[in-house]
Amino acid sequence: MNEENREAERYDDMGKVNCPELCALSGNLINISKTGLMVHFPVPVSVDIEAQNEYELKISLAKKIGESPLVLVCEPQWVSEVHHETEIGFKALYSPDQNRFMKYIAELADFGKDDNLEII
Repeated sequence: MNEENREAERYDDMGKVNCPELCALSGNLINISKTGLMVHFPVPVSVDIEAQNEYELKISLAKKIGESPLVLVCEPQWVSEVHHETEIGFKALYSPDQNRFMKYIAELADFGKDDNLEII
């Protein structure tokens, strides 16, 4: 998806994404925003975009925001398979951890602002 078409700014991030309904192996978080995320799986993953299925993703973030993984209920928007690996773009529908999720996105946004500081 083109950046100009995105509803919210995405932030590069790292973490493990578990979704046993889609893949037995964990995926790697590539980026995240308040409206979605991109996940890379090291194997081919079969996803029927037309079915509009919802999946519960459990995300163990590199930057700890609590004892338990962040839980998001998402719908796949696009799938790309290259060299027997898969990337999936998910739309975040809702989160049982909504407050923690929004706080984390706000922290990423603040951190991004610090990256623009000029070093003298």
